[in-house]
Amino acid sequence: MWSDFSLREKILLALLVLLLLGGALWKAAPAVLFPIRSDSPAEGGGLQPVEPAPAPEPEPEMIVVHLVGAVKEPGVYHLPAGSRVYELIEAAGGALEDADTDSINLARPLYDGEQVAVPRRGEAAATAPAENKVNINKASLEELVTLPQIGEGRAKRIIEHREKYGPFTDIKEIMDVSGIGEGIFNQIKDLITVY
Repeated sequence: MWSDFSLREKILLALLVLLLLGGALWKAAPAVLFPIRSDSPAEGGGLQPVEPAPAPEPEPEMIVVHLVGAVKEPGVYHLPAGSRVYELIEAAGGALEDADTDSINLARPLYDGEQVAVPRRGEAAATAPAENKVNINKASLEELVTLPQIGEGRAKRIIEHREKYGPFTDIKEIMDVSGIGEGIFNQIKDLITVY
């Protein structure tokens, strides 16, 4: 059978066989010439997934509070939201020896934009008028209904509003509560506080 082919055909067949063998060897050669090392990241037959870099921690929300009175360093302080009065006083270097810290609520949460006064002994009476105001951020339903034009329904809406949106930062924000407009606000504005 081999003798039936011409010299030219034999050469072409030999070249074709060499090409096929060369292609097979060429495909196998990279695996032979470049074996995968055991410490290679491609071990296991492929690329390893890259773990994403951890997301940066979000900056805590900050509030600004003005501290005055019987503290070592009165002034304006930037604190994380949710800070308490005692943490503000600590940030100011502590209370003075004659400070009357028993007359203020040291555990009370702070609100952005408020002023905290630490009285000296004997000065607590000067802050009494502000204490008589209804704090719309902390007042119970019973306390809220003592305000003019604030019945049980409006009092419940005030409580629901602060629970849903957080504390009021200004007394004017009470007008965001359904059923409380400018007329009612003008009747209660001197009777309420957010601090």
